[in-house]
Amino acid sequence: MHLEIVKAGREDQQELLAFAKENFLHTYAHRNTPENIHHYIQEAFKPQAFKKELLNHNSVFYKCQLNEEMVGYYKINYAEAQTEPDYPESAEIERIYVSAVQKGKGIGRKMVDHAKAQAKAKGLHYLWLGVWQENPEAIRFYEKMGFEEIGTHVFQLGDDAQTDIIMKLML
Repeated sequence: MHLEIVKAGREDQQELLAFAKENFLHTYAHRNTPENIHHYIQEAFKPQAFKKELLNHNSVFYKCQLNEEMVGYYKINYAEAQTEPDYPESAEIERIYVSAVQKGKGIGRKMVDHAKAQAKAKGLHYLWLGVWQENPEAIRFYEKMGFEEIGTHVFQLGDDAQTDIIMKLML
């Protein structure tokens, strides 16, 4: 088993977009209305919007590949690319997706460790992320990784204003 984490580029847009949609649906569709899921996917995963994220110099996408097949990816945001302005000297993990068949095999842990190394290399003091309060599996994972709850924010999914728990990991 050869697991590799590589920086994604513009040429990876279609693969990332398809992976993101598939994994978002797998994780959240059964917990939300079809209308809200459809609305979110139409907005968040528009090719133009996704391309803009890929080209933002303060956001970096990383693909996680197992034997050259993508099994996960994460996006890390710095400076003004972060979705919350109140966390100086930090980096945000905005998305971390692992394919359903690979969950529980340590891939998420490797991506978080990789994100920690990226943030440390920039001299930052901590990582933070928002995780839906209705996703106990993800919350437990982040707690095992050392993240601690520091607040909440609203994540708009269609017409549903959902609460995300903001979690922080000191580096």
